[in-house]
Amino acid sequence: MADEQSAAQSGGQQSQSGTPSGADAQANHLEQINRLFKEKAVAASAKAMNMNYLNIGTMPINPDYLALIPKEQAQKALVIPFFRIGKKVRVAIAHPTNPETLTIIKGLKEAGYQININLASEEGIKEALQSYEVSTYKEEVGEVENIVDESQIEAYEKEIEGLQQLKQKLTDVTAEEALNLINVGAVKTHASDIHYQPEEKIVNIRFRIDGVLQNIFQMDRKTFEYLTNQLKYKCKMKLNVMSEPQDGRFYFNYNKRKIDVRVSAIPTEYGESFVLRLLDSGKKALDFTDMGYHGKNLDLVNAATGIANGMILVTGPTGSGKTTTLYAMLRRFNKPETKIITLEDPIEYHLENVTQSQVNDKRGYTFGGGLRAILRQDPDIIMIGEIRDMETAETAAQAALTGHVLLSTLHTNSAVETIPRLINIGLQPYMIAPAIHTIIAQRLIRVLCKNCSIKKQITESEKDEIAKVAASIKSVAPDTQVDIPSELYQSVGCPKCSHTGYSGQTCIAEVFAFDDEIKDLILGNKSTHEIFEAARRKGMLTLKEDGVLKVIQGVTTLNEVYRIVE
Repeated sequence: MADEQSAAQSGGQQSQSGTPSGADAQANHLEQINRLFKEKAVAASAKAMNMNYLNIGTMPINPDYLALIPKEQAQKALVIPFFRIGKKVRVAIAHPTNPETLTIIKGLKEAGYQININLASEEGIKEALQSYEVSTYKEEVGEVENIVDESQIEAYEKEIEGLQQLKQKLTDVTAEEALNLINVGAVKTHASDIHYQPEEKIVNIRFRIDGVLQNIFQMDRKTFEYLTNQLKYKCKMKLNVMSEPQDGRFYFNYNKRKIDVRVSAIPTEYGESFVLRLLDSGKKALDFTDMGYHGKNLDLVNAATGIANGMILVTGPTGSGKTTTLYAMLRRFNKPETKIITLEDPIEYHLENVTQSQVNDKRGYTFGGGLRAILRQDPDIIMIGEIRDMETAETAAQAALTGHVLLSTLHTNSAVETIPRLINIGLQPYMIAPAIHTIIAQRLIRVLCKNCSIKKQITESEKDEIAKVAASIKSVAPDTQVDIPSELYQSVGCPKCSHTGYSGQTCIAEVFAFDDEIKDLILGNKSTHEIFEAARRKGMLTLKEDGVLKVIQGVTTLNEVYRIVE
């Protein structure tokens, strides 16, 4: 009796500690035998159908291969890619005649892949499908990935001269090659963004060149599906999430330069829409004159970059060149005796002798919190990518009032409108007035193509419009030379400018410098109109006036200026 009790206690302890009891062990053994018979049956079926058999259940699968087939499709059809070399792909399937299986295989072949098919058991594939859980939910750590083949990049760089060659090349490439080709084409044509816009039957691929979207190519939806699977995996996006917005990033090397790409995906009626923002970290930093500043505006900006403390704000919509202007300012401030720290989202250009930091909202490293940390680093000059909230605005103003130069950006339509915007954020007038030194509102306009633009006789309506703006300029800045020309340049279009008539961009700006009168108006809670009129009396040019001056100089056209400012 004692022996039986001891054995029972021992058996109970084994079960509680996780060691299989006799009954559990027997059940596991029977399950293994049953699985073995199933695998043998599948192997026999494969032999009868003259197919390769594969016991895939315990096989480790490289997550890179999984990007070829979306998780939902793989689970539904019981298909999984488990090996790949270049364009040769091996897949395991459970049901060779399943229509969904055949659709997946057909799609891979149409995308340019050579497929080797292997028969596997349902149980084995279901086990292997768990690899998707590991790959699609992994944490974003370390450096982003270089997703392109360097040799392919070099080849495309030589082949692609402009949009016409890019469009022709895209008609005869696989999905993976298309991704690389589109990236190279975007850099080659100086595009700032790539848009993948799905429609009911096709996907439009568009580049934003010189601030204007241009249609590049129409891709079939199947090729686009495989292209985006590759893109999402390499961006560390979740492959199985298609109904929620996602953000990611990757980089590729082009002509010995690192091109960072920020990717945004949102769900739409016809599938996921992707926008890729290209950041060329090797691009040469520009000076103010290169950017388009001239005359009185140039004098005011040069004066702003000589201050010992205070806030300089650059405003405008996305894509108006705000960051480029901030970098040009940092270049002026960058001296051996100064300590410069930036907090950016993201770091767009790397600057020598400047400490650059990047926000990470997911980890709680925000502009507001990061700015407080920067102030403990003994900086002289601080650049904050954007003022978005009260915390950042208040800390920035305090920094400007305590002996630092602080540079940042805001999204406002004009320079003067920055003041009510800051008040709406929560910053009080008694902090705005003494903290801010200069506000610059700017836009980017297209520059006439030097290869094809021609002179034409000015029309009466153009002459009247320029005369009206010239009188306005003279009323606030009498020293500014404004001569009404008898001829104006017009856009024509040629292969070098992709038949747009424009090539490159320049900025137009209004520079709002604070003085005692402006500060008193802000402290007195005066209206935006009153502050604007005071700024005009002191010689501030509007965006439209600066644009018309560039028309007179032959840089751009009236139509282009009005497209941006009206």
